[in-house]
Amino acid sequence: MNLRNLRCVPWTCEWGRFGMTAEQLASGGSRVDGVFWACHHPGLAPDIRLIVRGECESCPLWTLAARLAAEVST
Repeated sequence: MNLRNLRCVPWTCEWGRFGMTAEQLASGGSRVDGVFWACHHPGLAPDIRLIVRGECESCPLWTLAARLAAEVST
């Protein structure tokens, strides 16, 4: 994988995290009601900022996630 093929999206950024909201159903189960993205950049601390995907793709604070850095450098 090279950086040209890696889009700057929340799951590739060191600071991006995602979560979901779930709706409890009467039958005892649950279903996903929505998904959200949050930026955990230390410059924004102590606040966690909810973002939309497009914001992350164009963010100047975007940093390649450590788990992907080795793949990109090879």
